[in-house]
Amino acid sequence: MEFSRVHGRNGVKQKLTGVFFAIVAAVLWLETDSACGSDKVNTAYISTTPGSSSVIWVAKDAKIFDKHGIDATVIFISGSVRGIQSILAGEIPIGEGGGPGLASARLAGGDVVAIAGNVNVLPYYLVSQPSIKKAEDLKGKIGGNHIAGTTAEFALKVGLKKIGIDPLKDVNLRVIGGAIERMVALQKGIVNFTVVTEAGKAMAEKLGYPTVVDMVALQIPFPQNGIYTSTKLIRDNPDFVRRYMRAYVEAIHYYKTHKEDTMKIMRKYSRVEDRKILEEAWDWHTKFMPEAPYPPADGYQLVLQDMAEKIPKRRKPTSKTTSTRVLSKNWRIQGLSRIYRGTNSSTRSTRQHDRIGQAFWHILNG
Repeated sequence: MEFSRVHGRNGVKQKLTGVFFAIVAAVLWLETDSACGSDKVNTAYISTTPGSSSVIWVAKDAKIFDKHGIDATVIFISGSVRGIQSILAGEIPIGEGGGPGLASARLAGGDVVAIAGNVNVLPYYLVSQPSIKKAEDLKGKIGGNHIAGTTAEFALKVGLKKIGIDPLKDVNLRVIGGAIERMVALQKGIVNFTVVTEAGKAMAEKLGYPTVVDMVALQIPFPQNGIYTSTKLIRDNPDFVRRYMRAYVEAIHYYKTHKEDTMKIMRKYSRVEDRKILEEAWDWHTKFMPEAPYPPADGYQLVLQDMAEKIPKRRKPTSKTTSTRVLSKNWRIQGLSRIYRGTNSSTRSTRQHDRIGQAFWHILNG
């Protein structure tokens, strides 16, 4: 790991008693001067599919990281679980991950927290071979899955349950890998169905594979993708974390307001040349990506409830579990309202953004 101001291996692990997870909810925007030199840092993105990981790409290629004094090397780490593991191992000080990986890490005592969430609904679709006409036809079939603990693996199970299919008894789920690998397996007939995001759905439809379940329409709250780090980094170098988040929020704004430039960046990293696929991915994320990217507490609650079903000895988390013992500190954020003031991309008023700008750190101890 290269990071000029912060070093460490996994930091101090926090022991939790009756605690299921922690979120540090933040758009950390203070009026500090970042002109004191650049921090060199490795930061990770978890998907090459056009979509939520594009914010990291935009922050890098549009030189937004540079603007905030961060010399970032962006590294691809396949899958949300591996993204979290890289932070726990001290290989990546700050980068992308997903909710299930965070919850598992926190239950194991790992020092990792969420500081942003850029896709806070379950953005998946179940797609299948053309011979499957309705949801019931999935019974007895082979499904292409991602590794355990990833958001895709979670989404596939949730999607099947929503249509009355037991993912453990009614179908045969095989671990295939990432989105591209799963799509190739579907094409080759290795699997009969799989789960994809918006970009994958567009690819599937182009190849003649229908959508069986639209989980986006169900609006299921879920921490699909976000930014994660350690409490050690936040304690040791809060100025860096603030500047990283300032860059990240600005990159979301750039994503939404510079369509053609963003699509060029998406094409570069995803290697997808089909404009229709890129445009549909851009449209979807412009609609669903929040301007103030707070981690979704209700989404983490869903993850914890799913985990509690597998760990019957643990007390099942409730809304009370995740809202007691909240440690918070507020800052006045002026920059967010400045970014969005007067732009067509914003549907909120300046006054509303001023309220959003009063950001907070929340560690939900339960």
